[in-house]
Amino acid sequence: MRQHAKVLYLTPGCFDKGGISRYNRFQIQAFREILGEDNVHAYSLLPRNEGDLEANFDVTWAPENTSGHLRNKASFVTRLAGRALVWRPDVIWTAHVNMAGFASMLAKLVNASSVLNTYGLEVWSGLSRARVLGLKAADRVISDCEFTAGYLESSGYRRPGSVRVVWDTVDVERFYPAPAARHVFDKYGIPDPATGINLLTLGRMTKADEYKGYGRLLEAFSMIATELPELRLIYAGRGDLIHVLRDRVNALGLANRVCFTGSVHEADLPDVYRCAHLFALITDRGNGRGEGIPVTPLEAAACGVPILVGNQDGSTEAVVEGQNGHVLDSLDIKAHAAVIRTLAKSPDLRSRMGAAASHRIRAEFSYPNFREKHRAILESIH
Repeated sequence: MRQHAKVLYLTPGCFDKGGISRYNRFQIQAFREILGEDNVHAYSLLPRNEGDLEANFDVTWAPENTSGHLRNKASFVTRLAGRALVWRPDVIWTAHVNMAGFASMLAKLVNASSVLNTYGLEVWSGLSRARVLGLKAADRVISDCEFTAGYLESSGYRRPGSVRVVWDTVDVERFYPAPAARHVFDKYGIPDPATGINLLTLGRMTKADEYKGYGRLLEAFSMIATELPELRLIYAGRGDLIHVLRDRVNALGLANRVCFTGSVHEADLPDVYRCAHLFALITDRGNGRGEGIPVTPLEAAACGVPILVGNQDGSTEAVVEGQNGHVLDSLDIKAHAAVIRTLAKSPDLRSRMGAAASHRIRAEFSYPNFREKHRAILESIH
């Protein structure tokens, strides 16, 4: 591809704190650094909303109206078509399979190459015919993990060996091992990590996200809470599942052992992870359930925290078993409790795993690696 190639980037939204939006932001940043800002035009279907990422992130266009979705969608499509016809991009890069059909048609219209991101549950939860056609029509498909790539190829959506894997990335200039800042754990009511063992999970805590194992983690904690009085469980995040979890905590008589932080400001995330001695996100997979490679275990690992993940989806790629954490049977709560017990009782083991965790993130998940993989993909497009 020529040095000053032009990329038209389509995202369903890149302002919220979710993993897909975050991945999109890093991609847009990488393209701007590789090609120059004038050669990257990013369009977002969704507007900025209350509760989104606190830091500003600029795109070429996003709707201002937060209530008129159909009007926003029409404007998104017409603006993109007009931009493509006038600007003549070399690549139309689509950030979600829901947009794949439209993007492929647009790419053919202006003789551009089409590239499509895929992530996880979106591809194994019942794709519509239009999305399947768009997925098959894309010139190149990118996956954030080997698991999703393998699913796409084994299911016949893409030919074997054709899906390029680009793992998610962590900003290791922000996320690295260090003592937790007291003002941060005081701000969120997190128990002082110097006075006990903190078991952390973090993310969107809605009923739609129950597959992330929030309830199972509480059950595992309750099995060993009496035996390990120094162990505390921390739920960091917000959502309608919090009320359900809090009721269960109260019923178990563990209100003084479980902390709910509420929403965490982006600037405070590294220190929230540093408050933890263990991090768990043990997901299960099914229709509307599962992960590509979830970012929260990666960020925790970058901060030197051993991580526990499930064995049913791309989460397994976050862990080298026994080195930086453990991959667990997602539904075996007794096994979860046993591993947490072992690590809670073994500070030397936690220290070794934490060091290995941060080292692996720097070696394999750093932003420069992520950017250079995208450079290689762009260079492979003729």
